[in-house]
Amino acid sequence: MLMKNLFYALFLGIITTTLFNGCTKEENLPEACNPNFRPIVALHGFLASGDTYAQQFQRFNTNGYCWDKLYVYDWNTTAFGADVSANLDAFIDQVLAATGATQVDLMGHSAGGGNCYTYLSDPTRAAKVAHYVHIGSGGQSAPAGPAGSPVPTLNISSIDDLVGGETTIEGATNLYWDGLDHYQTATATSPFLAMYGFFNNNTPPLTVFISNEDNIEISGKALTLGENQAMSGASVKIYLVNADTGERLNEEPLFDLTTNAQGLWGPVNIPSDRPIELMVRGTGATDRTIHYYREGFKHSDHFVYLRTLPPPFSLAGIFLGSLPSNDNQTVMAVFSANQAVIDTRDNLTVNGTLISTPDIAPADKTAIAFFLYDDGDSTTELTPVGSFGGFPFLAGVDMFFPTEPSGSINLQYNGRTMNVKNWKSATDGIIVAVFN
Repeated sequence: MLMKNLFYALFLGIITTTLFNGCTKEENLPEACNPNFRPIVALHGFLASGDTYAQQFQRFNTNGYCWDKLYVYDWNTTAFGADVSANLDAFIDQVLAATGATQVDLMGHSAGGGNCYTYLSDPTRAAKVAHYVHIGSGGQSAPAGPAGSPVPTLNISSIDDLVGGETTIEGATNLYWDGLDHYQTATATSPFLAMYGFFNNNTPPLTVFISNEDNIEISGKALTLGENQAMSGASVKIYLVNADTGERLNEEPLFDLTTNAQGLWGPVNIPSDRPIELMVRGTGATDRTIHYYREGFKHSDHFVYLRTLPPPFSLAGIFLGSLPSNDNQTVMAVFSANQAVIDTRDNLTVNGTLISTPDIAPADKTAIAFFLYDDGDSTTELTPVGSFGGFPFLAGVDMFFPTEPSGSINLQYNGRTMNVKNWKSATDGIIVAVFN
Protein backbone atom coordinates (compact mmCIF):
# COMPACT_ATOMS: atom_id res chain seq x y z
CA MET A 1 0.00 0.00 0.00
CA LEU A 2 1.29 3.46 -0.84
CA MET A 3 -0.28 6.61 0.59
CA LYS A 4 0.64 9.69 -1.40
CA ASN A 5 -1.46 12.04 0.67
CA LEU A 6 -2.33 11.51 4.34
CA PHE A 7 -5.97 11.58 5.35
CA TYR A 8 -5.34 13.34 8.63
CA ALA A 9 -2.33 13.44 10.90
CA LEU A 10 -4.11 10.75 12.91
CA PHE A 11 -4.41 8.44 9.92
CA LEU A 12 -0.95 6.97 10.38
CA GLY A 13 -1.88 6.14 13.95
CA ILE A 14 -5.07 4.45 12.78
CA ILE A 15 -3.17 2.24 10.38
CA THR A 16 -0.49 1.45 12.95
CA THR A 17 -2.84 0.49 15.77
CA THR A 18 -5.44 -1.26 13.65
CA LEU A 19 -3.47 -3.05 10.97
CA PHE A 20 0.03 -3.59 12.26
CA ASN A 21 -0.98 -4.66 15.77
CA GLY A 22 -3.45 -7.20 14.42
CA CYS A 23 -7.14 -7.67 14.83
CA THR A 24 -8.91 -6.02 17.73
CA LYS A 25 -10.08 -8.72 20.12
CA GLU A 26 -13.76 -9.35 19.66
CA GLU A 27 -14.39 -9.05 23.39
CA ASN A 28 -13.38 -5.37 23.05
CA LEU A 29 -16.03 -4.72 20.42
CA PRO A 30 -19.34 -3.10 21.41
CA GLU A 31 -21.92 -5.54 22.72
CA ALA A 32 -24.74 -3.44 21.30
CA CYS A 33 -24.94 -0.96 18.46
CA ASN A 34 -24.81 2.78 19.12
CA PRO A 35 -27.95 4.60 17.91
CA ASN A 36 -26.13 7.94 17.96
CA PHE A 37 -24.18 7.36 14.76
CA ARG A 38 -25.27 9.49 11.82
CA PRO A 39 -26.98 7.42 9.09
CA ILE A 40 -25.02 6.54 5.95
CA VAL A 41 -26.52 6.54 2.44
CA ALA A 42 -24.46 4.93 -0.34
CA LEU A 43 -24.81 4.90 -4.14
CA HIS A 44 -23.37 2.17 -6.39
CA GLY A 45 -21.96 2.36 -9.90
CA PHE A 46 -22.78 1.13 -13.42
CA LEU A 47 -24.26 -2.41 -13.62
CA ALA A 48 -23.88 -2.66 -9.84
CA SER A 49 -26.35 -2.67 -6.95
CA GLY A 50 -26.43 -1.78 -3.28
CA ASP A 51 -24.58 -4.95 -2.26
CA THR A 52 -21.41 -3.18 -3.40
CA TYR A 53 -21.37 -1.92 0.19
CA ALA A 54 -22.35 -5.16 1.96
CA GLN A 55 -18.85 -5.89 3.25
CA GLN A 56 -18.15 -2.30 4.32
CA PHE A 57 -21.48 -2.15 6.11
CA GLN A 58 -20.56 -5.32 8.00
CA ARG A 59 -17.42 -3.46 9.12
CA PHE A 60 -19.45 -0.43 10.18
CA ASN A 61 -21.81 -2.75 12.07
CA THR A 62 -18.87 -4.50 13.75
CA ASN A 63 -17.76 -1.07 14.97
CA GLY A 64 -21.12 -0.19 16.51
CA TYR A 65 -23.32 1.13 13.70
CA CYS A 66 -26.88 -0.15 13.98
CA TRP A 67 -28.20 -1.78 10.82
CA ASP A 68 -31.01 0.78 10.67
CA LYS A 69 -28.38 3.50 10.14
CA LEU A 70 -26.98 1.88 6.96
CA TYR A 71 -28.76 2.49 3.65
CA VAL A 72 -28.18 2.07 -0.07
CA TYR A 73 -29.98 3.83 -2.89
CA ASP A 74 -30.47 1.57 -5.92
CA TRP A 75 -30.80 3.34 -9.27
CA ASN A 76 -31.24 2.31 -12.90
CA THR A 77 -27.68 2.24 -14.20
CA THR A 78 -28.79 1.67 -17.81
CA ALA A 79 -30.75 4.94 -18.03
CA PHE A 80 -27.77 6.92 -19.27
CA GLY A 81 -27.82 10.61 -18.42
CA ALA A 82 -30.93 10.39 -16.24
CA ASP A 83 -30.91 12.68 -13.20
CA VAL A 84 -31.68 10.65 -10.07
CA SER A 85 -31.58 13.69 -7.76
CA ALA A 86 -35.33 13.97 -7.13
CA ASN A 87 -35.71 10.30 -6.21
CA LEU A 88 -32.48 10.33 -4.18
CA ASP A 89 -33.74 13.39 -2.30
CA ALA A 90 -37.00 11.64 -1.46
CA PHE A 91 -35.01 8.60 -0.29
CA ILE A 92 -32.78 10.72 1.96
CA ASP A 93 -35.87 12.41 3.39
CA GLN A 94 -37.24 8.96 4.25
CA VAL A 95 -33.95 8.04 5.95
CA LEU A 96 -33.99 11.25 7.99
CA ALA A 97 -37.60 10.67 9.02
CA ALA A 98 -36.95 7.03 9.96
CA THR A 99 -33.82 7.74 11.98
CA GLY A 100 -34.64 11.14 13.46
CA ALA A 101 -31.33 12.48 12.15
CA THR A 102 -30.90 15.95 10.68
CA GLN A 103 -28.18 14.94 8.20
CA VAL A 104 -26.76 11.84 6.53
CA ASP A 105 -23.25 10.89 5.47
CA LEU A 106 -23.23 10.20 1.72
CA MET A 107 -20.99 7.93 -0.40
CA GLY A 108 -20.89 7.45 -4.16
CA HIS A 109 -18.85 4.84 -6.05
CA SER A 110 -17.98 5.13 -9.75
CA ALA A 111 -21.00 6.44 -11.70
CA GLY A 112 -22.76 6.86 -8.36
CA GLY A 113 -20.23 9.57 -7.57
CA GLY A 114 -21.41 11.63 -10.53
CA ASN A 115 -24.99 11.28 -9.29
CA CYS A 116 -23.93 12.48 -5.85
CA TYR A 117 -22.17 15.55 -7.26
CA THR A 118 -25.30 16.48 -9.20
CA TYR A 119 -27.46 15.95 -6.13
CA LEU A 120 -25.22 18.05 -3.89
CA SER A 121 -25.09 21.00 -6.31
CA ASP A 122 -28.39 22.23 -4.86
CA PRO A 123 -27.97 24.10 -1.52
CA THR A 124 -31.19 22.73 0.00
CA ARG A 125 -30.19 19.16 -0.77
CA ALA A 126 -26.56 19.70 0.26
CA ALA A 127 -27.73 20.90 3.68
CA LYS A 128 -28.97 17.38 4.36
CA VAL A 129 -25.45 15.91 3.99
CA ALA A 130 -22.75 16.23 6.66
CA HIS A 131 -19.93 14.51 4.73
CA TYR A 132 -19.46 13.14 1.24
CA VAL A 133 -17.06 10.38 0.09
CA HIS A 134 -16.24 10.22 -3.65
CA ILE A 135 -14.99 6.71 -4.44
CA GLY A 136 -13.31 5.54 -7.63
CA SER A 137 -15.24 8.18 -9.53
CA GLY A 138 -14.40 10.90 -12.01
CA GLY A 139 -12.21 13.87 -11.17
CA GLN A 140 -13.90 17.11 -10.12
CA SER A 141 -12.71 20.70 -9.98
CA ALA A 142 -13.94 21.36 -6.44
CA PRO A 143 -15.48 19.61 -3.41
CA ALA A 144 -19.10 18.52 -3.71
CA GLY A 145 -21.80 21.03 -2.91
CA PRO A 146 -22.73 24.52 -4.07
CA ALA A 147 -19.97 27.03 -4.75
CA GLY A 148 -18.99 28.90 -1.62
CA SER A 149 -20.47 26.35 0.79
CA PRO A 150 -19.07 22.94 -0.12
CA VAL A 151 -19.84 19.73 1.70
CA PRO A 152 -16.70 18.27 3.36
CA THR A 153 -15.45 15.86 0.70
CA LEU A 154 -13.11 12.87 0.85
CA ASN A 155 -11.84 11.62 -2.52
CA ILE A 156 -10.61 7.99 -2.68
CA SER A 157 -8.81 6.72 -5.78
CA SER A 158 -6.11 4.32 -6.94
CA ILE A 159 -3.58 4.34 -9.75
CA ASP A 160 -4.48 0.68 -10.31
CA ASP A 161 -8.16 1.49 -10.77
CA LEU A 162 -8.30 1.20 -14.56
CA VAL A 163 -11.88 2.52 -14.68
CA GLY A 164 -11.99 5.54 -12.38
CA GLY A 165 -8.26 6.25 -12.38
CA GLU A 166 -6.19 8.27 -9.95
CA THR A 167 -7.95 11.59 -9.35
CA THR A 168 -7.48 14.79 -7.38
CA ILE A 169 -10.19 17.18 -6.23
CA GLU A 170 -8.85 20.60 -5.29
CA GLY A 171 -10.04 21.57 -1.82
CA ALA A 172 -11.05 18.03 -0.85
CA THR A 173 -9.15 15.48 1.23
CA ASN A 174 -7.50 13.23 -1.35
CA LEU A 175 -6.34 9.70 -0.60
CA TYR A 176 -4.56 7.47 -3.09
CA TRP A 177 -3.57 3.83 -2.89
CA ASP A 178 -1.62 1.57 -5.19
CA GLY A 179 -2.92 -1.95 -5.72
CA LEU A 180 -6.68 -1.33 -5.48
CA ASP A 181 -8.83 -2.17 -8.49
CA HIS A 182 -12.04 -0.30 -9.26
CA TYR A 183 -14.21 -2.29 -6.86
CA GLN A 184 -11.65 -2.43 -4.08
CA THR A 185 -11.72 1.36 -3.81
CA ALA A 186 -15.21 0.84 -2.35
CA THR A 187 -14.76 -2.51 -0.59
CA ALA A 188 -11.22 -2.82 0.82
CA THR A 189 -10.09 -2.27 4.42
CA SER A 190 -7.96 0.83 3.73
CA PRO A 191 -10.87 2.84 2.31
CA PHE A 192 -12.98 1.72 5.28
CA LEU A 193 -10.43 3.26 7.65
CA ALA A 194 -10.67 6.51 5.75
CA MET A 195 -14.47 6.51 5.55
CA TYR A 196 -14.95 5.74 9.23
CA GLY A 197 -12.50 8.38 10.39
CA PHE A 198 -13.91 10.98 8.00
CA PHE A 199 -17.45 10.43 9.31
CA ASN A 200 -16.43 10.38 12.98
CA ASN A 201 -14.17 13.34 13.72
CA ASN A 202 -10.92 11.48 12.98
CA THR A 203 -11.75 8.77 15.52
CA PRO A 204 -10.37 5.39 14.38
CA PRO A 205 -12.56 2.29 14.24
CA LEU A 206 -11.97 -0.42 16.80
CA THR A 207 -11.10 -2.86 14.02
CA VAL A 208 -11.09 -3.18 10.24
CA PHE A 209 -12.03 -6.83 10.52
CA ILE A 210 -15.58 -8.17 10.37
CA SER A 211 -16.51 -9.90 13.60
CA ASN A 212 -17.77 -13.48 13.72
CA GLU A 213 -21.28 -13.89 15.07
CA ASP A 214 -23.12 -16.94 16.35
CA ASN A 215 -26.56 -15.52 15.56
CA ILE A 216 -26.64 -14.78 11.82
CA GLU A 217 -29.49 -12.74 10.40
CA ILE A 218 -29.77 -12.08 6.68
CA SER A 219 -32.16 -10.14 4.49
CA GLY A 220 -31.97 -8.53 1.11
CA LYS A 221 -33.59 -7.61 -2.15
CA ALA A 222 -34.61 -9.21 -5.45
CA LEU A 223 -34.15 -6.92 -8.44
CA THR A 224 -33.21 -6.97 -12.11
CA LEU A 225 -29.56 -6.81 -13.14
CA GLY A 226 -28.39 -3.40 -14.26
CA GLU A 227 -31.76 -1.70 -14.10
CA ASN A 228 -32.28 -2.52 -10.41
CA GLN A 229 -36.03 -2.74 -10.78
CA ALA A 230 -37.55 -4.27 -7.66
CA MET A 231 -39.11 -7.72 -8.11
CA SER A 232 -42.41 -7.60 -6.27
CA GLY A 233 -43.98 -10.92 -5.29
CA ALA A 234 -40.91 -12.96 -6.26
CA SER A 235 -40.38 -16.35 -4.63
CA VAL A 236 -37.22 -16.73 -2.50
CA LYS A 237 -36.34 -20.16 -1.08
CA ILE A 238 -33.30 -20.78 1.11
CA TYR A 239 -31.61 -24.18 1.47
CA LEU A 240 -28.61 -25.50 3.36
CA VAL A 241 -26.26 -27.32 0.99
CA ASN A 242 -23.50 -29.89 1.25
CA ALA A 243 -20.21 -28.01 0.93
CA ASP A 244 -18.59 -30.96 -0.88
CA THR A 245 -21.26 -31.45 -3.52
CA GLY A 246 -23.58 -28.44 -3.65
CA GLU A 247 -26.55 -30.75 -3.10
CA ARG A 248 -29.37 -29.56 -0.87
CA LEU A 249 -29.36 -31.20 2.54
CA ASN A 250 -33.17 -31.31 2.61
CA GLU A 251 -35.85 -31.20 -0.05
CA GLU A 252 -37.84 -28.66 1.95
CA PRO A 253 -36.31 -25.18 2.20
CA LEU A 254 -35.30 -23.60 5.48
CA PHE A 255 -37.41 -20.62 4.42
CA ASP A 256 -40.02 -20.08 1.71
CA LEU A 257 -40.42 -16.31 1.30
CA THR A 258 -42.14 -13.78 -0.96
CA THR A 259 -40.69 -10.34 -1.69
CA ASN A 260 -42.69 -7.22 -0.88
CA ALA A 261 -43.49 -4.35 -3.23
CA GLN A 262 -39.93 -3.02 -2.86
CA GLY A 263 -38.43 -6.42 -3.66
CA LEU A 264 -37.33 -6.91 -0.06
CA TRP A 265 -37.23 -10.28 1.70
CA GLY A 266 -36.35 -11.38 5.23
CA PRO A 267 -34.90 -11.02 7.75
CA VAL A 268 -34.34 -14.68 8.64
CA ASN A 269 -31.88 -16.47 10.90
CA ILE A 270 -29.52 -19.04 9.38
CA PRO A 271 -26.75 -21.22 10.85
CA SER A 272 -23.33 -19.58 11.04
CA ASP A 273 -20.66 -20.45 8.47
CA ARG A 274 -22.80 -22.92 6.50
CA PRO A 275 -23.01 -22.66 2.69
CA ILE A 276 -26.49 -21.93 1.38
CA GLU A 277 -28.48 -21.79 -1.82
CA LEU A 278 -30.97 -18.97 -2.35
CA MET A 279 -33.39 -19.71 -5.18
CA VAL A 280 -35.28 -16.74 -6.66
CA ARG A 281 -37.97 -16.63 -9.32
CA GLY A 282 -40.15 -13.77 -10.49
CA THR A 283 -43.87 -13.93 -11.16
CA GLY A 284 -43.70 -13.51 -14.95
CA ALA A 285 -44.35 -16.43 -17.29
CA THR A 286 -40.93 -16.00 -18.91
CA ASP A 287 -38.98 -15.36 -15.70
CA ARG A 288 -36.15 -17.83 -15.16
CA THR A 289 -35.19 -19.38 -11.86
CA ILE A 290 -31.81 -18.26 -10.49
CA HIS A 291 -29.90 -20.40 -7.97
CA TYR A 292 -27.54 -18.29 -5.84
CA TYR A 293 -24.82 -20.22 -4.03
CA ARG A 294 -23.16 -18.39 -1.17
CA GLU A 295 -20.25 -19.21 1.10
CA GLY A 296 -21.08 -19.48 4.78
CA PHE A 297 -22.04 -16.23 6.50
CA LYS A 298 -19.94 -15.38 9.56
CA HIS A 299 -21.59 -12.01 10.22
CA SER A 300 -25.14 -10.82 9.67
CA ASP A 301 -25.78 -9.26 6.26
CA HIS A 302 -28.84 -7.22 5.33
CA PHE A 303 -27.70 -6.55 1.77
CA VAL A 304 -27.97 -10.01 0.23
CA TYR A 305 -29.03 -9.11 -3.29
CA LEU A 306 -30.61 -11.58 -5.72
CA ARG A 307 -30.41 -10.31 -9.28
CA THR A 308 -32.86 -11.64 -11.83
CA LEU A 309 -32.75 -11.34 -15.61
CA PRO A 310 -34.17 -8.05 -16.94
CA PRO A 311 -36.82 -7.98 -19.69
CA PRO A 312 -35.45 -8.92 -23.12
CA PHE A 313 -36.21 -5.51 -24.63
CA SER A 314 -34.05 -3.67 -22.07
CA LEU A 315 -30.36 -2.83 -22.54
CA ALA A 316 -29.20 -5.40 -20.01
CA GLY A 317 -31.74 -7.87 -21.36
CA ILE A 318 -30.21 -7.68 -24.83
CA PHE A 319 -26.84 -9.09 -23.83
CA LEU A 320 -28.32 -11.48 -21.27
CA GLY A 321 -30.75 -12.78 -23.86
CA SER A 322 -27.96 -14.95 -25.24
CA LEU A 323 -27.98 -17.19 -22.15
CA PRO A 324 -29.06 -20.66 -23.35
CA SER A 325 -32.09 -22.50 -22.08
CA ASN A 326 -31.66 -26.21 -22.71
CA ASP A 327 -31.47 -29.23 -20.47
CA ASN A 328 -28.24 -30.56 -21.96
CA GLN A 329 -26.12 -27.99 -20.19
CA THR A 330 -25.71 -25.95 -17.04
CA VAL A 331 -25.54 -22.17 -17.42
CA MET A 332 -23.56 -20.43 -14.69
CA ALA A 333 -22.20 -17.06 -13.63
CA VAL A 334 -19.30 -16.71 -11.18
CA PHE A 335 -19.47 -13.42 -9.29
CA SER A 336 -16.57 -11.90 -7.33
CA ALA A 337 -18.43 -9.53 -5.03
CA ASN A 338 -15.63 -7.32 -3.69
CA GLN A 339 -12.88 -7.17 -6.29
CA ALA A 340 -12.14 -7.74 -9.93
CA VAL A 341 -10.58 -11.01 -11.08
CA ILE A 342 -7.22 -10.11 -12.65
CA ASP A 343 -5.01 -12.64 -14.40
CA THR A 344 -1.68 -11.62 -12.84
CA ARG A 345 -3.11 -11.37 -9.31
CA ASP A 346 -5.99 -13.83 -8.91
CA ASN A 347 -6.61 -17.50 -9.56
CA LEU A 348 -10.06 -18.70 -10.63
CA THR A 349 -10.65 -22.24 -11.89
CA VAL A 350 -13.86 -24.07 -12.76
CA ASN A 351 -13.63 -27.87 -12.78
CA GLY A 352 -9.88 -27.43 -12.91
CA THR A 353 -9.91 -25.14 -15.96
CA LEU A 354 -8.23 -21.78 -15.46
CA ILE A 355 -10.56 -18.84 -16.08
CA SER A 356 -8.29 -16.04 -14.85
CA THR A 357 -6.20 -15.98 -18.03
CA PRO A 358 -4.77 -12.89 -19.79
CA ASP A 359 -7.42 -13.26 -22.50
CA ILE A 360 -10.42 -13.71 -20.20
CA ALA A 361 -9.47 -11.63 -17.14
CA PRO A 362 -7.03 -8.86 -18.14
CA ALA A 363 -6.65 -5.99 -15.69
CA ASP A 364 -8.29 -3.48 -18.03
CA LYS A 365 -11.48 -5.57 -18.22
CA THR A 366 -12.04 -5.21 -14.44
CA ALA A 367 -14.25 -8.31 -14.68
CA ILE A 368 -16.30 -9.29 -11.63
CA ALA A 369 -18.84 -11.60 -13.32
CA PHE A 370 -18.07 -14.47 -15.67
CA PHE A 371 -20.97 -16.03 -17.59
CA LEU A 372 -20.02 -19.61 -18.45
CA TYR A 373 -22.00 -21.64 -21.00
CA ASP A 374 -21.64 -23.60 -24.22
CA ASP A 375 -22.13 -22.02 -27.63
CA GLY A 376 -23.88 -25.09 -29.01
CA ASP A 377 -21.21 -27.65 -29.88
CA SER A 378 -20.95 -29.32 -26.44
CA THR A 379 -17.26 -28.44 -26.27
CA THR A 380 -15.31 -26.21 -23.91
CA GLU A 381 -13.28 -23.79 -26.04
CA LEU A 382 -12.72 -20.87 -23.61
CA THR A 383 -13.61 -18.44 -26.39
CA PRO A 384 -15.89 -15.40 -25.95
CA VAL A 385 -19.64 -16.00 -26.06
CA GLY A 386 -22.54 -13.57 -26.09
CA SER A 387 -22.30 -9.79 -26.20
CA PHE A 388 -20.34 -9.38 -22.97
CA GLY A 389 -17.19 -8.19 -24.72
CA GLY A 390 -18.77 -4.78 -25.28
CA PHE A 391 -19.33 -4.14 -21.58
CA PRO A 392 -16.93 -3.54 -18.70
CA PHE A 393 -17.05 -5.76 -15.63
CA LEU A 394 -18.65 -8.74 -17.45
CA ALA A 395 -17.19 -11.61 -19.47
CA GLY A 396 -18.74 -14.48 -21.41
CA VAL A 397 -16.76 -17.73 -21.75
CA ASP A 398 -17.55 -20.83 -23.81
CA MET A 399 -17.62 -23.74 -21.35
CA PHE A 400 -19.71 -26.89 -21.52
CA PHE A 401 -21.15 -28.35 -18.31
CA PRO A 402 -23.19 -31.49 -19.05
CA THR A 403 -26.20 -32.16 -16.85
CA GLU A 404 -26.08 -35.94 -17.17
CA PRO A 405 -25.19 -37.57 -14.93
CA SER A 406 -26.36 -35.33 -12.11
CA GLY A 407 -23.38 -34.07 -10.16
CA SER A 408 -21.49 -30.99 -9.09
CA ILE A 409 -19.23 -28.30 -10.52
CA ASN A 410 -16.13 -27.33 -8.56
CA LEU A 411 -15.01 -23.70 -8.25
CA GLN A 412 -11.68 -22.56 -6.82
CA TYR A 413 -10.99 -18.87 -6.24
CA ASN A 414 -7.86 -17.61 -4.51
CA GLY A 415 -7.68 -20.68 -2.27
CA ARG A 416 -11.41 -20.87 -1.52
CA THR A 417 -13.66 -23.67 -2.72
CA MET A 418 -17.31 -23.83 -3.70
CA ASN A 419 -19.28 -26.69 -5.21
CA VAL A 420 -22.58 -26.18 -7.04
CA LYS A 421 -25.12 -28.60 -8.53
CA ASN A 422 -25.17 -28.97 -12.34
CA TRP A 423 -28.75 -27.76 -12.77
CA LYS A 424 -30.49 -28.13 -16.14
CA SER A 425 -30.70 -24.64 -17.56
CA ALA A 426 -34.17 -24.98 -19.13
CA THR A 427 -36.03 -26.97 -16.47
CA ASP A 428 -34.15 -25.78 -13.40
CA GLY A 429 -32.66 -22.38 -14.21
CA ILE A 430 -29.35 -20.54 -14.01
CA ILE A 431 -26.62 -20.66 -11.34
CA VAL A 432 -24.85 -17.68 -9.78
CA ALA A 433 -21.93 -18.61 -7.53
CA VAL A 434 -20.95 -15.69 -5.28
CA PHE A 435 -17.49 -15.34 -3.75
CA ASN A 436 -17.27 -12.65 -1.08
